[in-house]
Amino acid sequence: MIYSQVQQLKLALTGSTEELKALLINSAEEVLRAALKNINLNEDHLLTLLQRHDLPGALFKPLCAHPLSRRQRVALRLIDHPALPPLHLKNLLDNLLLFDLLKVCQQPGQATDIRIAAEQAIIRRLPTAPLGSKVSIARRASATVLTALIIDGHPQIIEACLDNPRLKEAALFKFLSGSTATAETISQIARHHRWNQRRNIRRAILSHRLTPQVWFLQFLPSMPPHEARQLLHSQRLTGQQKSWIRDHFSRH
Repeated sequence: MIYSQVQQLKLALTGSTEELKALLINSAEEVLRAALKNINLNEDHLLTLLQRHDLPGALFKPLCAHPLSRRQRVALRLIDHPALPPLHLKNLLDNLLLFDLLKVCQQPGQATDIRIAAEQAIIRRLPTAPLGSKVSIARRASATVLTALIIDGHPQIIEACLDNPRLKEAALFKFLSGSTATAETISQIARHHRWNQRRNIRRAILSHRLTPQVWFLQFLPSMPPHEARQLLHSQRLTGQQKSWIRDHFSRH
């Protein structure tokens, strides 16, 4: 049956679940706007609507404001829609759960701007996230998120970050140069098979005032003598640590 524009608008506002489903497939913007006000509209209707790639950009404002846009499946479909205006992206991301944001980041072929926005949304939530969530995210996160996570300094988070192949040396070096590293977490890095052979990481470990003696004993023999002597002039090292360096030179 072919409906007039007036009939379509009336059907959009008052139609049943089944009538709405048929109406959303190819109706014009004005009719779609009216359908968003229908009390029978449900999540599946919006998922059907978002399969259309011809949606006008102006329709996304009422779409994103609709209570159903907070549902996981709808929000993810909205974020992936090629016609979504960038100005609506942040609010959609803020409505997602932490691990849904991670899915957005890891989706193959994800647009760079969406991935970056999702990473920033994750980072904003890290300070209040439970420890278990941070550990889980650290195992799967991107390099950008790992850089923010590792600063937390909790040993369980550090362990997960160290095993993540996306962790960058620069992030680890920044952590070792900061204030949240402890003797325990420094030792975690010093023991790790992926990181303990890297020259810059060894130097950063031996430049920290909380580094235990065992790592001076283990790393100094392989360090160039002039670099080891430079450590004696460091303002960060304690007198005790410098004595361990002098003991090394007295034996070699």
